[in-house]
Amino acid sequence: MKKKDLKALNPADLRGKLKDAELEVTAELSAMKSSGRPANAGRLRQAKRLKSRILTLLTQKGEKA
Repeated sequence: MKKKDLKALNPADLRGKLKDAELEVTAELSAMKSSGRPANAGRLRQAKRLKSRILTLLTQKGEKA
């Protein structure tokens, strides 16, 4: 998602997106552990960045993650 789209969401929706991003990171990391390399390294990087963006926006809005 774009940063502009994330800024428009309320904190509850951001927390939902955060859970989705965490699940995606976990799935990619477990696939990497089992096969030795990630199935899609770009997706792992993208999910990590999305997770960081969401956490940053929650902090800026004064909400706890």
